[in-house]
Amino acid sequence: MTADTTFKEFVEEMGLKFSLLDFGSREYRNLVEAFNEVKFKLEAEEDAREYEKERARLMLSERSATENLLDRHAQRPKSGTPFAGSQP
Repeated sequence: MTADTTFKEFVEEMGLKFSLLDFGSREYRNLVEAFNEVKFKLEAEEDAREYEKERARLMLSERSATENLLDRHAQRPKSGTPFAGSQP
């Protein structure tokens, strides 16, 4: 089952005929409950993947910013060397 699976497809994947279901029966309610549980789990897994992707992107962005700062610091003139525009 995927996040795009419909209830009808879910029922048929269970080996049942959707058209033969009694929509008020206990079997129907159990199938709806099982379907909703699986859907919720799939959505939670997708949310977790998206969260991890965003977290990794932010970590890379932060690392890049830190490296840029370190590079700028390393490129500063040595002590005693005047900065451009500074008075000797």
